[in-house]
Amino acid sequence: MKSEERIVLNRKNIKADKLRSLVRKQGLGSKLLDDDTLLKSRRSLVPDNTKKDIWIFGYGSLIWNPVIKPIKKLKVKSYGYRRKYCLKTHIGRGSKECPGLVLGLENGGSVTGQALKINNKNIFEELDLVWRREMIMGAYIPKIISGYSEEGKIDMIAFTINKKHENYIGSLSEAETALMISKAQGFLGTATDYLYKTCESLKILNLNDQYLKRLQARIINKNFV
Repeated sequence: MKSEERIVLNRKNIKADKLRSLVRKQGLGSKLLDDDTLLKSRRSLVPDNTKKDIWIFGYGSLIWNPVIKPIKKLKVKSYGYRRKYCLKTHIGRGSKECPGLVLGLENGGSVTGQALKINNKNIFEELDLVWRREMIMGAYIPKIISGYSEEGKIDMIAFTINKKHENYIGSLSEAETALMISKAQGFLGTATDYLYKTCESLKILNLNDQYLKRLQARIINKNFV
């Protein structure tokens, strides 16, 4: 991929719609969700008359590059979902020629991460950024789930995997997953970098994910069998 096709995932580029512009250039414009669909999706969880602060659950890149401006962050654990590489991507961290993988939340088990609190005064500006980022092609289903922190229970928005999406891929072995991650890159960088940064962000929070550690070890040791 040419260097001029790379962009940084930040507020400015999301607001300028550069993510969707690059997707259109790659011939995938028909897969994009339009503004009306994004707004309807957001309103289904957070109506326009909402007066309270909102929490977002970060379990992957939302931890180390949230883009939004949270007023508070808390370590949380949620039950009934697990973090898994189950979403094939031809954009961002992959390409048509060499698809990558990114994380989703699948049913079962438990998952740790970080809850990000958004002030009600800026709620719709911040949520618009989140939706334009996470729901760009409708691969996730946003839901309200419960997280448990040192301050108690938190209701938070989580982007769970849409198993009906064409890019959902739930049957890969860890060896196949690691190999796919090791080879892929897109306009946001490599899939390996995404994995390593997620592992590092969890380590900083003193959170443990053996699944991600095993994938990282396989890539480092080139163990794809």
